[in-house]
Amino acid sequence: MSIRKVTARDVAERAGVSRSLVSMYLNRNPKVWISEETKQRIDEAIRSLGYRPNRAAQLLRGGRSHIVGVILGRISGPVASCFAESLMTRLEDAGYRVILGITRYEPERERELLESMMQLDVDALVYTLHPEYVEEPLRRCAAACPVFLAEYHPDHPFHCVRYDLGGALTQTAHYLAGRGVKRVALLTDSGGYGEREFLSVPEWEAAGMRFRSFRCGTALRPVTGIVAELRHFQPDALISFAGIDGGSLREQLGGSPLWIDSWSLPFMPLARSDGSIVPGFRAYVELLAEALLEVMGDPGGATRDLLAPVRFLVPEERTAVREAMNNDPFFQTLGQGAVTWQCR
Repeated sequence: MSIRKVTARDVAERAGVSRSLVSMYLNRNPKVWISEETKQRIDEAIRSLGYRPNRAAQLLRGGRSHIVGVILGRISGPVASCFAESLMTRLEDAGYRVILGITRYEPERERELLESMMQLDVDALVYTLHPEYVEEPLRRCAAACPVFLAEYHPDHPFHCVRYDLGGALTQTAHYLAGRGVKRVALLTDSGGYGEREFLSVPEWEAAGMRFRSFRCGTALRPVTGIVAELRHFQPDALISFAGIDGGSLREQLGGSPLWIDSWSLPFMPLARSDGSIVPGFRAYVELLAEALLEVMGDPGGATRDLLAPVRFLVPEERTAVREAMNNDPFFQTLGQGAVTWQCR
């Protein structure tokens, strides 16, 4: 005996609404207002009947999936998890679902996830890693939907929403010059996050400083031999990006270099460093969400390259900024369950 498939009409009858309203709700039509009480009745009908929408039919009718793919290296740290949650919340409010892909920094897994995102017919893709490893599948993905990167790559035809590191690094250069620093080392990841901006700051040479970038791998896979290279360079100051533990490296160098860390969220521990380069996390998420919504609404428009604010702060300034962030409802919401990362 065959079992009759549950349809959208069945859901509409159970919820006491029209079939067209169920369809508009399932397709997350942003032009249609539906009360929370009605949404709850439809959701309850879907659950009780075990209804499964025909996604292929939805795509044929509307031409869009209302899905945004987000690919991250990992999600265990506070910045990645809060980025995913805050972007998901913002896009869901606009009628989109977010699907996360976690690569664990494995290139083969990155390629597999990109193929999966294309099979899901995502309306847009946010790729937070380095495109060099997966350029070909990324270009194929970009031919089907907008692709956003988190760092500018001039040779890649993708949208980008990135931090304005250049301005903060210029401030850092003036600060270090005033402290008599002569050699500056940037500690970054294997993809060279922030390296281009660091090497292009003219103030290093103007102040007579030597400067060099060191790619230290990732927090999960550190590169061996970095300490020996740093000892040979003999830096007076370290600037750490991309989750690199500059404090540990400073201790291995005898604790003498000044250390400028990168700090993003109020519920991360503040490092005992001499200053911090602080990205505007909330401003970044809001800028990215707005850009995604605009580009999905006009896929044929110009390629975006947008900058979110970054500041250099000395330790005293960090305290005031942390106070303001802790009192911001945006961070209070994200900080639920993150109390273990409170300031040391």
